[in-house]
Amino acid sequence: MRAVNLLPRDAQSGGKSIRNEDPAVVVGSVLGVVVIIVMSAGFLVAHSKVNAEQKKLSAAQIQLGALSLHKRAPVKVKTAKPTKPIIPVPAVTSEEQPLLAEISDAMSTRIAWDRILREFSLVMPDDVTISSLTMTAPTASASTQGLTIAGLAYSHDSVARLLSRLMLIPDLSDVTLTNSAGSASAGVQFSINATVKGAPAPAPTATVPTTPTDTTDTTTGASS
Repeated sequence: MRAVNLLPRDAQSGGKSIRNEDPAVVVGSVLGVVVIIVMSAGFLVAHSKVNAEQKKLSAAQIQLGALSLHKRAPVKVKTAKPTKPIIPVPAVTSEEQPLLAEISDAMSTRIAWDRILREFSLVMPDDVTISSLTMTAPTASASTQGLTIAGLAYSHDSVARLLSRLMLIPDLSDVTLTNSAGSASAGVQFSINATVKGAPAPAPTATVPTTPTDTTDTTTGASS
């Protein structure tokens, strides 16, 4: 009978295997590795160049900003020119001059009674009733000008409160309580005088003296 070797071929060759590799696979693998190495080197070189150029750009921007600060022209502020009025102010004629002088004299002696009354209404207490109010303006004969108030209050404290508030009005001075009588049950009647700060009294009008006429008969009688 013929002998048959049942062992594998590797065992038959003494335990050593000879593997045949495909040359195309080997060459492709080597080329792939080379391409990866080349791309990595190119990326590193390009990245370093980009960083260098970025640093140059930042330095140039800093220099440009510094130069622009030194060379910046000062801002000129334009002053507004005085505008001419559309309608010129009319000149005062010789006929209007006396009228203007009279108006100026009247305004110089005017007292702002409306402002005084408004200030008085602001300081008026709720528990005080005014029965009469007299305002005196200065005249040529009398330079006194004042305000006289008479009324009724619930108590003497109310009168004192009104008196203290009247002293706060800037246009009044010498606020004085002239009369205060009554009780808390029937009411307190009071009277207050105050001096009004205003313009001086107008000057008295000068009277033109009349020249006396001579009524003596200068005719001489005929001699007889």
